[in-house]
Amino acid sequence: MLRTIGIMVIISLLFTSGCGFKDIDKRFFVVAIGVDKGKEKNYEVSIKLVIPSSAIEPGKSKFQVVSREADSISEALQTLNSEVDKELDMGHTKMIIISRELGNEKVPEVLNGFMRRRDIQRIEYLALGEPSAKAILETNPKSERLASNSLFLIFGDEGTESPFIVTEYLYDFYKRMLEHGKDPFLPIINIREDRFEINRVSIFNKEKMVMTLSSEETAIFSQLAHKHSNIEIEASEGDKRYALSVDDYDYSYNFSDSNLENPKINMDVTIKTIAVESNQPLFDKDWSELEVIVEKQIKDRYMSLLEEMKMNKVDPIGFGLRYLATHQNGDQDWEKWKKIYPKVEFNINVNVTLKGTGAIK
Repeated sequence: MLRTIGIMVIISLLFTSGCGFKDIDKRFFVVAIGVDKGKEKNYEVSIKLVIPSSAIEPGKSKFQVVSREADSISEALQTLNSEVDKELDMGHTKMIIISRELGNEKVPEVLNGFMRRRDIQRIEYLALGEPSAKAILETNPKSERLASNSLFLIFGDEGTESPFIVTEYLYDFYKRMLEHGKDPFLPIINIREDRFEINRVSIFNKEKMVMTLSSEETAIFSQLAHKHSNIEIEASEGDKRYALSVDDYDYSYNFSDSNLENPKINMDVTIKTIAVESNQPLFDKDWSELEVIVEKQIKDRYMSLLEEMKMNKVDPIGFGLRYLATHQNGDQDWEKWKKIYPKVEFNINVNVTLKGTGAIK
């Protein structure tokens, strides 16, 4: 009896299929995906594939970029899988780039194609590419040791840290597209010679891109959205020029909506600085004069950006979300906020403290 059972088990094992596991040398790791507007079909999808190499040197990263046009993201990726000799593995994908041209038209559709896929982790960095997403993927900076590692270091704050670089993730952008009171935004990647230039941000409503910030506005947006403190502030009055490095930055705000015809957002900004550049002696001067100059100019810059966003009916900072969180009437509060926001008046109080004049007088 036992012998018969053993024979049956052996026979069943012979007809049992494997688990589908593929060795690492039979996989192509996709590190970045780019989506452009297709010439003949809806999309041109490009993927950046890592080619393993024993030598890891700056400017010597090995990769392959393959592209395919299709009417859907899934169709393009499935077709690309048939054009390479290894299985596409997206478990290491850390970057999704959408061309700025496509960003003006079909961002919700593109995101839908990624959010539903099981092999996309949704923690990928998301950005707009100019002139195209494919061109960004094909760029190989001289300092890059691994394929697309430059972008990972930039957006992950592991390498450079700059107020002009604003990081956005796939999951957060999609969440902003759906929820009330907080609109989405994306950084813009440009190619400058053989390196990346990232110092602007585009802001979206729930359907399309509505405004693009300059580099100066992007730095202010970074302060408001993420309280980025690694910044330098330039100020001037007449022939006086100053540059201040920020040691500490914070702000808070509250709503004053008792009068629905004149609602207000009262914002208090606190900045502690050290002078890093000046064409005037500072050590034995009255610093309060400089502090007043800086406070006024910061207030004017903040007011300009906030009024521009209000005029375009977008709220990437999340004032509306805070309003809903501090009120308890659900959809009624949202309808009320939509009437309040176009009328809101920003009262900004900036308090700048100069702690020192740097290494010299």
